[in-house]
Amino acid sequence: MILLLYLLMSIVCFAHMMCHFKLNVNTSIHSMPNMGKSTLLNALLSDNLAITTSRPQTTRHAILGVMTTDYSQLCITDTPGLINMPSYKLQEGMMDVVKGAVRDADLFLVVTDVYSGYDKEENEDTGEEETVIDETMGIGEEMLNKLQSSHRPVIVCVNKVDLAVPKEDRIKRSDEENANWAYNNTPIQAIQTVARWRSVLPEAFAIIPTCAQNGSDDPGVEAIRSILLANDPNIDVGQAIRGLGRPVPGMFHENKMLISDDEAREILPIGPPLYHPDFFTDRTDRFCASELIRETLFLSMKKELPYCCEVRIETFDESKRYLNDDDNTKQKSMIRIEATILVERDSQKGIVVGKGGAKIKDVGVNARNKLQDFFGCKIYLDLRVKVDKNWRVSCAL
Repeated sequence: MILLLYLLMSIVCFAHMMCHFKLNVNTSIHSMPNMGKSTLLNALLSDNLAITTSRPQTTRHAILGVMTTDYSQLCITDTPGLINMPSYKLQEGMMDVVKGAVRDADLFLVVTDVYSGYDKEENEDTGEEETVIDETMGIGEEMLNKLQSSHRPVIVCVNKVDLAVPKEDRIKRSDEENANWAYNNTPIQAIQTVARWRSVLPEAFAIIPTCAQNGSDDPGVEAIRSILLANDPNIDVGQAIRGLGRPVPGMFHENKMLISDDEAREILPIGPPLYHPDFFTDRTDRFCASELIRETLFLSMKKELPYCCEVRIETFDESKRYLNDDDNTKQKSMIRIEATILVERDSQKGIVVGKGGAKIKDVGVNARNKLQDFFGCKIYLDLRVKVDKNWRVSCAL
């Protein structure tokens, strides 16, 4: 009897949730390399899921991040940067990931910057570089055609709006101050970029200026998040849009200067949640560990180390991960990680190891601190460096 009552209550609760749940399924983020896709993903989720560096093509895999509220489940897939002419198997595999995300997406989030739609070409007569209009908006003809013909909602994020501030003024202020100035004063560069995107994607639902590196509280990030979570009655889309400052012509379709909660809700698919409320990502802890080490490697080496390196997790021992941290016991919760950094040449190995092993020691210390913050427990980290000239082939398989 008690079991039957429990089942009936579960059915009623599930039915209630189904009636009020609007699911944003397979929202995928696309852009050229180094536009800030992963930074935007982290800002929207208010968590550091994807690694971010200043290097192009830092993201090599599709990474799903999920945010569940009482009224919505926001599912966002970060993808590798678009490469129109892949040079090797790994890049071909990365572009296959992008194609799969495009095929499965219900809503596209295109990340660009205030200079998109323009390119540099050399003048044949003078030999000097000139700014010319890029008809593919920097994302390539194939992707642009898919966006134009998909008949699915598109939101364009014009990122790095702080770069539209004149350089002589920009160096005097912080990134956040520059972004706020740009929102309130709307530099001509941002206005032109929004207009260019509106001309090639006239049906785009919104074209929003952002500065994603300022995090989840950035006005542009809040505006996009409010649109994607518009089913939540506590969300005020109009208020979030007004936080962007003076409206920019072309920001919304049909020449509107503002959108309502109801208009935002119309673009969100209706359906049951796909994931448990506690689900955060489809990536394993081993994957997250390898990515955090790779991020640390890039940030520590800066331009010393070429792009061609990878991190392989050899051992991920969680046997002591869930021990109680009791002062009365000598055992503490811990994860033991053994990882190999793969490079293509002996000279690169020397760069990573450093004189007397100093460089790899610094990388290990910084990576361990990141891993401990991410996993919330003590980390034992053993890093080794190995030369494997064919690692890109094995990773692409």
